[in-house]
Amino acid sequence: MRIAVAQEAATADVAQNLRTLERLAERAARAGADLLVTPELFTTGYDPGRVHADPSLLPRAAELARRAGVALVVSEPHDDGTAESITAVVVDRDGTVLGRYTKTHLYGPAERAAFAPGDGTPLVVDVAGLRVGVLVCFDVEFPEAVRALAVAGADVVAVPTAIFDPDVARLLLPARAYENRVAVAYANHVGPAADGVSTFSGGSVVVGPDGRVLARAGRDEAGLLLADVGAADLRDARDVVDYVRERRPETYRLG
Repeated sequence: MRIAVAQEAATADVAQNLRTLERLAERAARAGADLLVTPELFTTGYDPGRVHADPSLLPRAAELARRAGVALVVSEPHDDGTAESITAVVVDRDGTVLGRYTKTHLYGPAERAAFAPGDGTPLVVDVAGLRVGVLVCFDVEFPEAVRALAVAGADVVAVPTAIFDPDVARLLLPARAYENRVAVAYANHVGPAADGVSTFSGGSVVVGPDGRVLARAGRDEAGLLLADVGAADLRDARDVVDYVRERRPETYRLG
């Protein structure tokens, strides 16, 4: 699988964000990518309290995927009829929606005021011959969330994010990949946040199942990362130590 990760600046203009997504999808497809991972709430811009669910967004993103011929992980607000939440959707290269994941760990008072958390149900779907699991931003900072996807059979963990702390990508993600023998594709925004004070930390990254960084973006640069992860890479890492297989969950007790 060739993975593309977008590090871009979203705006409050949904139409402009979709045009950027179209450009990124076409560029990823030309580069031979099977999967494009985009940042958290990229379709609307990351601005909790301002952004809301728009039922037209997913069909438009799915059409972009179909026209470009590349699978997408795209994040959007979603209203299930009871509350709004932050979600990430996997769309196959033919425009088929493969599944939706709801962010479980909401970060900070703004997210908690605007959105309801998910229940942690893992999403793992087949894309280009590998099993792709999805988390959103703060979720990946909890080892249990990545381990749940690995136990569910994920080979790749796609993570749309909107973060200001560069240490998460630098320190935590190689450990998450290594301890679960999965690849991690982490897509962050770049540039100023909507609050006019904070600046996204960039640093989008693809990490292989051996914990090795395959591609990394800088703090201030927009662009597209590309990295290849195949069944042989996963097998080689798991042949060294398969942490999921070696678990002894019956011995892990709290208190």
